[in-house]
Order: sequence, then structure tokens, then C-alpha cells
Amino acid sequence: MFKALILIDNEAVDYSLDLIEVIHRLVGDETACIYGLKINSKQNVRGLDVVIQIDSPGIQTKDSRVVTDIIEEVHQQYQFDSIIILATEFGRMVAPRLAMRLQVGLVADITDIVVDKQGRKLVRPAFSGNIMASIVCESSPIMASVHPNVFHRKPSEKEPEVIEFIPNKLKASTIEVLEVLTSDENGTDIREAEVIVSAGAGFTRPIAELQPLANQLAGAVAVSKQLVDKKKAPRKIQVGQSGKTVSPKLYLALGIYGSTQHIEGLKNVKDIISVNTDLGAPMNYLANMVVHGDAATFAEKLKNKLEGSSQNG
Repeated sequence: MFKALILIDNEAVDYSLDLIEVIHRLVGDETACIYGLKINSKQNVRGLDVVIQIDSPGIQTKDSRVVTDIIEEVHQQYQFDSIIILATEFGRMVAPRLAMRLQVGLVADITDIVVDKQGRKLVRPAFSGNIMASIVCESSPIMASVHPNVFHRKPSEKEPEVIEFIPNKLKASTIEVLEVLTSDENGTDIREAEVIVSAGAGFTRPIAELQPLANQLAGAVAVSKQLVDKKKAPRKIQVGQSGKTVSPKLYLALGIYGSTQHIEGLKNVKDIISVNTDLGAPMNYLANMVVHGDAATFAEKLKNKLEGSSQNG
């Protein structure tokens, strides 16, 4: 039986549980036993076979070195065939540390899994998103990190078996948390939005001008990597392999060329409207509707049209 471990991120539990789908694709027709590791978390989780629960007030869960020590000790006892970690900012510190400890490779930011006669292949963008690399993993455990919202688990009410685990090799953390700051900004996380108004390099107006249109559509504003690189928008609203993965019902792509890096940030999007002066842009071939024209002009006219409709209604 294939044994796999998922690290449950206390700040992204739902996205962590989506990693169950990663395991299902990884094993193919083979039977899997999926473990979840919870550290100082009381939140109930479903869909796993086993939960390894560690409760100790002395554990500094924000110290990647301490969490790495814990996972290593758990693995030494259970000998997993695969360990999957969510690619949050914290997960990106834990995953490479753990891979070095276990002396195995790490496939970061995977977007797909293919199982065939050659073995299990983890797929990820390479060369700045210009190609997709299929990596055959022959070492054990298979280690990978996954962006939140890339995979989606099937609904399950399965109650897992709970195992209380007490680490024996736990070192004291040298990190002290002095303060936790939260953003004062209001707004929808683009990963949760059902409508996204997204701008690319072809959108020539300030990004702030798209917010009224997004509000009218009850959606959120997003951007491509080019605008973040040019300091025209914050990375937290970037869609793409190095940004966030989104799954809206409607994706309005304004002046977005559609590189592989950007496309990898779109999963299970129901409808795409692409507005571009370049009819050969790859995004156009993914869209349900293509508007040939200037993106900024289109956005302004659509906003005015919606404003007129609401006033008349």
C-alpha cells in the first residue's frame, strides 16, 4: 500500500486538504493510505485516512526548522512513499529543508501528474514558464510542493483515525514571535473570487481604474507577472505560476498575452473573455469570446455600460 503524508497548514487547512487529490493522481490504480500531520491545531479535518496529531504548547509552529525536525521524525517511524507540502511562503521554507534531510529530490510548484509505463511524472513549468517539464521520480519518498488552489479534492465526509504523536527529538526553537501583523486592506482574495478582472502588459491605464468595474461585477482585480515586475501592482494579486492559482466562473483578460507561466495560474475557469489588439495571442485560443481592440478602452466602455444599466434598472 502506498503511504503518503500531507502537512496541514494551520492557516490554509482547506488548501492543504486539496492535496489529497495530488495523492490520488500519484497512485493511479494503486491503493493509498493518506496521512495528515497536524501540529497544535484543533480544527477537524475530513477525507484523510489517518491524522497524526501533535499537541505541545512549546512547539514554535512558525519555525521551519522545528517543523522540519517533526516531519523527519514522523517519517522515520512511518516511512512514507510520498510527502506533499503546500507551497505557501512557510511551506517553501520547510520543503527544501526536509528534502535535504531525507536526501531526496524535491519537485517544486507542480501543476499536474502523469502516471504511465515510465513511472510517476510530476509536471511543472520550467525556463520561466516557457516549457512544461515532466520529472520522473525514482527516489523515495517522492517529495513535491503544490501551489494552493491548483488541485481540488472530491467532497468526502470520511472521519480519519487520529494518532497522538509525541516527538522525542524536538529541539528548542531559537525564533521568538514578537508581533503578528494583519493587513488592514479590505478586498477579496483573488483565489476566492468568482469573477476576476485581470490586466496584462497590454492594459495601459493605472490598475486602480479597474476596481470600479470589478465592483460592478462583484469580482476582484488581478494582474499578470509583467505588471508586478514593472511595480505597477502588488504580487498578492498576480495570477500565474509564480503568483496565485485562480478558478473563477468568469476571467476577463485585458491585454494579457497568455504565456505558459500565466496560463498555469488558471484552473477550472468556466468562461474566459480575452480583449487584445493581438489576434495571435495564446490567451485568445483559450477564450470563449475574443474582443479585438484596446483593453483599456473596452474596460472603460463596459464600466459605463454597466453603470447605465444599473441606473436605468
